[in-house]
Amino acid sequence: MKKSTIVILIDALGFSLAQRHGFQPADLPSKARLRTVLGFSQAALASIFTGVMPDRHGLWMMYSFAQDGSPFAWLRLVPRRVSARRLWLRRLIRWNLTRVNRVRGYYSLYDVPRAVLPFLDIPAREDMFAPRGGGSALTVLDRLEEDRVARMVWDYRTTEARAFDELEEAVGAKTASFYLLYTAGLDSDLHRYGTTAPQVGERLAWYRDRIARVCAAARSAGGARVVVLGDHGMCDVTAHIDVMGSVEALGIEMPGEYVPFYDSTMARFKIKSPRARAALENLLREHRGGRILSPEEMQGLGVAFPDGRFGDLIYLADPGVMILPSYMGGDGVAAMHGYHPDAEGMYSVLFSNDPLPAGEMALRDVAGVMLPGFDPERRGDGA
Repeated sequence: MKKSTIVILIDALGFSLAQRHGFQPADLPSKARLRTVLGFSQAALASIFTGVMPDRHGLWMMYSFAQDGSPFAWLRLVPRRVSARRLWLRRLIRWNLTRVNRVRGYYSLYDVPRAVLPFLDIPAREDMFAPRGGGSALTVLDRLEEDRVARMVWDYRTTEARAFDELEEAVGAKTASFYLLYTAGLDSDLHRYGTTAPQVGERLAWYRDRIARVCAAARSAGGARVVVLGDHGMCDVTAHIDVMGSVEALGIEMPGEYVPFYDSTMARFKIKSPRARAALENLLREHRGGRILSPEEMQGLGVAFPDGRFGDLIYLADPGVMILPSYMGGDGVAAMHGYHPDAEGMYSVLFSNDPLPAGEMALRDVAGVMLPGFDPERRGDGA
């Protein structure tokens, strides 16, 4: 790398959101609209870092259905009367995942029921913000490590203000050649307030000021390539649907005939009997507020997994519709993501002080912008 690179990745920085609030970093004239991937931040971040779609890197959802044994299987030994919300049990689960199963990636237990956990797995075993964190695919960070490029990374474990302070200082001191800062404050504001709220505009104005300061530090240190982008956009929530209640009213047996997973915008099912498949398909085909994804559409979206590790049947909510209750919780939010990538509001945005290859790009194109010449197909001896 002949020129240092600064990447600022702002969770939920969407194209339409940036337009609505007039967000355009003054030092970054190049702009592109990015088509995100179907899924949530894990899938999007993995595609950004690897340059491939979820069916290649394998990190589509935080939870998959277990195939060769679940890291939660031991929970079957705990008396059923013990709730998964008990603090001591949650601590024991986390200890087991960290110490026994060596899970270093981000995960949350949310409100996933005790009865369902023993049938689930966590695909992201490694830290996505470190080398070897891209599942089955090579990442930009892998290549930087192989090429022995000095790098600094700030992720969700560092507060926004501290991360920007340290980035600005490090850039001015030429501490590294590659800098990556990820922050999720905007995502949190959008879930809480919605896309038009003044709090969101204030957050974006703060980002604009901090980015300007980083760019100034880079200029004083001799210049740098600067890239600012989001991983997905956000849609304001306009309706709720109860998929869980409708499925439970069918009377099919869980876990004998099916295992469900209810995300905020997707209901995924591992099917174990013809009766369960027929009942679920008949229900979801007519259920208002969403639709079943066909195998062909999933293939086109880069989320087809023939082994069914993420579900044999996927129901996707319409833009602005939220599945409630879900395993993410029983409370609604003002805005949500995880809708079809072509939904209004779901596109993310990329800004740069270097020319971009096109005004319309895909999320998987970002790896080549962050690290010119990056080839997800090429593995060297150190990768």
